[in-house]
This record gives sequence, C-alpha cells and structure tokens, in this order.
Amino acid sequence: MVPIRATTTLVGLLAWPASHSLSPPMQNAGFAALGLDWAYVPLPTPPERLGDAVRGLVATGFAGANVTIPHKTAVLDHCDEVEADAAAASSVNTLRIVDGRVLGSSTDIAALRAAFDAGGRRVLVLGRGGAAKAAAQAYRGAGAAEVVLAGRRDVGWPPSPEGFDAVVNCTPLSDEAVVTLTGHEAVVDMAYRPDGRETALVAAARAAGCACIVDGLDLLLAQGAVSFARWTGVAAPLEAMRAGLRQ
Repeated sequence: MVPIRATTTLVGLLAWPASHSLSPPMQNAGFAALGLDWAYVPLPTPPERLGDAVRGLVATGFAGANVTIPHKTAVLDHCDEVEADAAAASSVNTLRIVDGRVLGSSTDIAALRAAFDAGGRRVLVLGRGGAAKAAAQAYRGAGAAEVVLAGRRDVGWPPSPEGFDAVVNCTPLSDEAVVTLTGHEAVVDMAYRPDGRETALVAAARAAGCACIVDGLDLLLAQGAVSFARWTGVAAPLEAMRAGLRQ
C-alpha cells in the first residue's frame, strides 16, 4: 500500500475502465525510489463525467493526471492550455494543474517518436482514436514519407502491411495480431497485457523476424517517465519504474 497522508501530493489516472492499468505501480515505484511524498491513484471516469473529473482534480488539489482510453481527445475541451503537438494531434494524455489552470500535453508523442527512426518511411497506424492521432503527429513530425491510419470500423479492415516500413498498433487489441507481418517492418505495439505476457502482435513480430520491436510496456515506461518529470520537476528513476511496471 502506498501511504497517503494529509501532506501527500496526488496525481491520478482518468480512464474508463482504469483497473487494467499498470501506471499506478510504475509511478508509485518512482515516487518511492526518490523519497517523494507523492501518490498516483486510478480514477475510473465514465465519459459523461469527464468534465466533472477534471474539475475535481483542480478542486481537490491534484498536481495532475494521466489520461487514457477513451478520453484522450475529449479531454482537450476541459484544458485551459494545450501544447502545440498535442493540439495538432487532438490528443492529450498528461495534465498538469498549475495555479488552478489545467495544462494538457502528450507524452505519447515523445515516446512514439523515440521508438524508431521514421524519417523517410511509410508508417501504418492501426486505430483512429487519441493514441493513433498522437502516433500520426509523432511520425509526421519526424519526417515520415507517409502515415496511413486504419480503423477497426473502416472498410477493408484489417489492412495489409505490404509496402509499409513500420506498423504501429494504437488499438487496445492484445490477443490478436491484427495484421500478417512480412518480417521487414518495425513493429510498435501500444497495447499490453497486465500480466506482462507478450501481446499477440509482438509475438507475431518475433516469429516473423522483425528487427525492431517495441512493446506496450516499454512505451508505457517511456511516456510515464516524461509525465513524471513534468509533474515533479525531477528526472524519472527509470530502473525503479521499470521494476514497478514488471513486478
């Protein structure tokens, strides 16, 4: 149990549902490693109560929050200010509360951009939600030759990765590989399983011989480390957070 006192600084996770997330143990491991009197708590938030939840963060003195499915786009309407990259992507996954103002940004963009070199490459993004929008912004900003989004409701789903240099899964699907890989793609999977087992897409990428594979836990750590630094003002203790994530 993470000790929470009257002096504890709180950050949270706005999600629906929130029970599957590994962000709480990861972030709390980071706070503990640095001896910070901070705590990260899940805040299950149905879509129709998102505005109430954001106002509640301000009213109760939270320092900030992460935002995930299904709120990454809708939460923009509840921010007082949004960083340029996040605004262009219409996707926010990190909130900071400063002097009663809600500041939105996307640490997904930084994590996705660092996953592989997209310069001059054709990138297939699976999904059309907030995470997919962040991926499109990340790779267009990194100089990708083309970024194509394919949603689960699109005609012709699932798409073929033929002719693409990278496949980025921004859907929550973890039990099916979705696409048939050729073995030449870089594969990035934002989905993860709470028990730490490989997703079906990551397993398929390994079997196909893909040279660049980035799984959802690595991405969660990368974006979480940036969020940690933005909230606390200090560098994230990566090894402690990785241990908390995979325990």
